[in-house]
Amino acid sequence: MAERSYEFTGIEKVNAWGITVRQIRATRDIPRHGVKAGEVGGWVESADLPSGDARIFGDAWIFGDAQIFGDARIFGDARISGDAWIFGDAWISGDARISGDARISGDARISGDARISGDAQISGDARISGDAQISGDAQIDRAWQCLVVGPIGSENVYATLYRTANGRHRLHVGCWEGTLGTLMAEVKRRRLRWTADEATQELWVAQYRALRRLGRATVVRWAEAEGQ
Repeated sequence: MAERSYEFTGIEKVNAWGITVRQIRATRDIPRHGVKAGEVGGWVESADLPSGDARIFGDAWIFGDAQIFGDARIFGDARISGDAWIFGDAWISGDARISGDARISGDARISGDARISGDAQISGDARISGDAQISGDAQIDRAWQCLVVGPIGSENVYATLYRTANGRHRLHVGCWEGTLGTLMAEVKRRRLRWTADEATQELWVAQYRALRRLGRATVVRWAEAEGQ
């Protein structure tokens, strides 16, 4: 097990779930996250205790009003901030970033370079990895309710399709955010500025069209599952 990079400050509070959480403070510099020894972080229920308690390993960092409790595990270079809550049996690893009012629970696994923000709710057996970008009112509780494809298109970026509240969807392609229905209009608008040769441009368009077809099939599967 990697050496722990924080200690408890001695300050405690009871969160909205009735769980007593304790504030943490860095015990050494963590240059990767811009953290200095002595800086105060977020709140956790416990660490390095017997099975059944939240644990934090490696260079993971918790700050702001973020809270970690239950059987959650935070490790690698993960960063939890804002008012995010990680609880249940959720695992956060790699370079994952969880922020805003995000709630990660159940058996959810967040890894890689995934970015979760806003009011996103990730639970159940959800698996979010790679370069996924999830925000807003995302509501994911099954592994196949999030689709990550890439790198594709004119900017060689990753696309993330995910389920939102009421069974709707949201699509991120790099820095662009929209829906499957508005994707090709955005591609048409951007193509006016492309400078690549015609064959390359046609390849990019074909990739975006394939993304739209795959995305639509995925959304149909969501609807079928909810109707069962």
